[in-house]
Amino acid sequence: MTRTTRTETAAADAPAAAPGALGRLLLTGDPVQALRLRQSGLALLLMAVSVGLLQYAVWVGAAEPAPIAWWTLYSVGGLVAAWLAIRSGWSARLADPALTVPQMVYAIACAAVGYALLGPLRGMVMTVLALILMFGMFQLRGRTAMWITAYALLLFGLAMAGMAKLRPEVYRPAVELGHFMMLLCMLPAVTLLAERMTRIRRRLRLQRQELAEALQKIQALATRDELTGLLNRRHMQTLLEQERQRRLRSGQAFCLALIDIDHFKQINDGHGHGAGDAALREFASAAQQAIRGTDVLARWGGEEFVLLLTDTSMPPAQAAVERLRERIAALVVIQAGRALNLTISAGLTESLPQENLAQTLERADKLLYRAKAEGRNRVVVG
Repeated sequence: MTRTTRTETAAADAPAAAPGALGRLLLTGDPVQALRLRQSGLALLLMAVSVGLLQYAVWVGAAEPAPIAWWTLYSVGGLVAAWLAIRSGWSARLADPALTVPQMVYAIACAAVGYALLGPLRGMVMTVLALILMFGMFQLRGRTAMWITAYALLLFGLAMAGMAKLRPEVYRPAVELGHFMMLLCMLPAVTLLAERMTRIRRRLRLQRQELAEALQKIQALATRDELTGLLNRRHMQTLLEQERQRRLRSGQAFCLALIDIDHFKQINDGHGHGAGDAALREFASAAQQAIRGTDVLARWGGEEFVLLLTDTSMPPAQAAVERLRERIAALVVIQAGRALNLTISAGLTESLPQENLAQTLERADKLLYRAKAEGRNRVVVG
């Protein structure tokens, strides 16, 4: 299974220009995969810089052409192989699909060999090493960054000690010791900086998550009734007006029902407001299970609700509201050890093209009043 890092996910979510044909060929159309390939391409670019430095050493006579040619072949070839492994999708099965750590390990080994080949100009490799570490350190967790640092110190320490023994006239031991001490100070500092940047990124990520959650809560408060979780009146009015406009354009009717929980005041007075709140929540839960996924139920106020039946005319709308009424009549609310039975009354009407939303709601309200007057626990259609 492909594992995507948080850094890759964030980068993939960021807007990017649509790639051309060449871009799709090199980077694919997958934004996460494209990010991995760009990182690998950056590693290749850094290696190209290293090749240029070593070729300069050959040009000025500080290094032998043949070893540098072999070094170039292996160094560039290894990173090209990594790029191809990513591009082909083979690396997706690995824990590190971007091959960040393998590429760093390989590049550091190449840099250590380059140090041994450059002779008097070997100090140029220090810059290359710093670039290699900067390439990957900010993508790694602290523990991995620490062992990469230890690995780099070990390889360069061996290269320095070996060359000081083999060619002391060029790699003077005192100078090599100084170089190693410089690395001993520089590399842990880079690791600490990378760890600090990782912590900052993690903190920023958490802050973004908290902000997103806060915005979701604000949006929910703006559109949802806190007690029942249903849409609130303000948001439902917007949806109803949108449905009315759609009805004018398409000619497709919709139906609207005003629903009232029967004798709700007696529940509050006789059993307390806690029982009333429980009744509202149980009604909302049962009603949402009884209606279609395309229909919308909202709390209109108190114990009154509005049901929008989209793309529906009579008699299917009447059958749907009757099923809802029967579902609620079979509902038993347990509160403080006592069983409460609920029933509802509903006024159901179909939208008319010549009337506005207020007129449709007024007709439904009159039908609801009739349902109550006729004995409740019924649906009156008009």
